[in-house]
Parts: sequence; C-alpha cells; structure tokens
Amino acid sequence: MTAAGQPRLGLIAGEGELAASVAKRASALGKEIIVVSLTDTLDPSVKDVASKIYHVDLRDAASIATILAREGVTEAVMIGKVWRADGFRRRRVAQAVEAVTVGRRCRTDVQILLGFAENLRQAGIALVSQLRYLDDALVQEGVMGRRIPTPAEWGDVEFGALVARAATEAGIGQAVAVRDRAVVAVEAAEGTDAMIRRAGRLASGCVVVKVSWPGQDERFDLPVVGPGTIEAMKKARAKVLACEAGRTIMVRKRDVVASADEAGIAVVGVSRTGMRGGAA
Repeated sequence: MTAAGQPRLGLIAGEGELAASVAKRASALGKEIIVVSLTDTLDPSVKDVASKIYHVDLRDAASIATILAREGVTEAVMIGKVWRADGFRRRRVAQAVEAVTVGRRCRTDVQILLGFAENLRQAGIALVSQLRYLDDALVQEGVMGRRIPTPAEWGDVEFGALVARAATEAGIGQAVAVRDRAVVAVEAAEGTDAMIRRAGRLASGCVVVKVSWPGQDERFDLPVVGPGTIEAMKKARAKVLACEAGRTIMVRKRDVVASADEAGIAVVGVSRTGMRGGAA
C-alpha cells in the first residue's frame, strides 16, 4: 500500500485494449496502478490512470517481480498479447524464467507462464485472475445480437467446438473456422483474427468458434475477441461467431454486437461443447 493506505495493483501489460480496461476498472475501485509494459504500443489511455509506468523487454521478464516488489505491490494482473508469434523471444523468456525458478522446466506457453507466476509469488506478489477486473466484459450464454444462427449453423457451432477442444488439448490454438461440418482453418501462432482472414481466402460463410484451454488458468491467456474479430469476419464473409460463455473476454462488447448486427453476423455464447442451454 501507499503511505495514504491506497492499495497498489501491478498491471503487467501486453498489446491491445484490455490493459486500459483493467487499469480504469481497478482505479475506479480505489487501486493505485503500477504498470509494467511489455510492449512498445501500450494503449495511451493507460497513462491517464497509472501512477508509474515501467517498460521492460520481455526477455528480461525476471526483473518484473523485482520492480513490483520494490513498489510495494502485492497483487498483480497480467493482460494483453505477449510473445506467441515470436518463437525467438519466447525461448529467451523461457530461459529468463528458468533462471529464477530453480528446478522448473519451461517448454510450453503454460509452463512459462506458471514459472513467471511462481517468480512473482516468491517475491510476495499474487498474480490474480484476469476476470477480477474484467467481469463486465465476459461473454454470457445465449444469442447476443439480433441474428439467430440457422439450424445448419448451430450444427457447425457444435462441430467447431469439438474441433476447437481438440486443438486446445493439443496446445495448438483456441479458435477454428468451419463450414458445413468441414474444417476450414485452425488458429495457431498467428492469432484468431489472422486465422479468420486466412479462412476467408478459402471459403465464405464460415462459422468461427473460440474456446478456452483445458483446465484454463484464469490468470493468463483467456480467450479474447473484439472489434477486430468482427472486422476480420466481415472481410472473410463469415456468418457466426460462437464463444465459450463464462470464459471468453469480449473487448468493447456493445461495439462488437452492434457491428455484427450491422453486418448480419450472429454472435453467440455457448458451453464448451458448443451446445445451447449449457447441455453437455
């Protein structure tokens, strides 16, 4: 806490708008925001509510715990895109995390993130759920816009969820594009929006399904969609966006739904199985 008793929140920020959303919500709840930025493109509006901003190269990730501990931070949240498309940086991060967490091997993304969280814990800092300050951005179950998927599209949602679950279990990605129960594209390192654009070059009328990782740790890498997702779907002439309810963060939810309505795209929140009404 500060001398005035205001609790400090460490915001470990990657790319995208979510860092600003977390900062504003936490500030409104009485937190003093100490930012550690891992990107050169930090959302400018973060500066409006942050007390201090540190810029750290991701390859020096081990220094983050030192910085936050020195600032008296005991709780932190990590949000935004970080390294997935950059294999070299990812390896350097793994090496940095291994160096400060003796005996921990960091080979997968999850192992690296768990090692990073352990590094923070050893410094007296708890890495908390991304949803603590983003609960209002969570996708809820049901049809979110004006258009309801057709029976055939609902069938593709269920099929797409099956494929997406297999992709997450294999550690590949969280999203897929399908059409007529055929796989058009699977998300890998490029991210969901790029995957949608790739799918659009292969087929129009796709259904896009996005789910969480198995055993999803809410502290990092929750599935995220936003205005850019709908823009990609418009260009790809995709028809339905189905997201796992209770797990997917939707950036600027109202704007997403309004844009989808205008384009005739159905947006729905479904269970992890892709079933409506939470059916298994």
